[in-house]
Amino acid sequence: MDKQKLIKASAAAALGLLALIFLVSSTPVAAFFQTTPIWVYAVIIGIIASGYLSFKFSLEEKRVEQKWIEQEGEVYMKRIEAERARRKQLPE
Repeated sequence: MDKQKLIKASAAAALGLLALIFLVSSTPVAAFFQTTPIWVYAVIIGIIASGYLSFKFSLEEKRVEQKWIEQEGEVYMKRIEAERARRKQLPE
């Protein structure tokens, strides 16, 4: 499964690179890319990478938090079961 993901990621990267080469060489957009300083591209890439990592880690944090909530719920349910068992054993 990991090999398939790697192949898909490589294909997507290659397609993106080809699209970028096309934009830079064959379209009127090429003039914009040729006159813009390189630091602007670095800033744009940094913004995109920051957004991606923020999204990725927020999803991971939600998963960890959900797992913790489920564990705490299990502890609570065990306490309830123990209390029910204790009450059943008490004489009335």
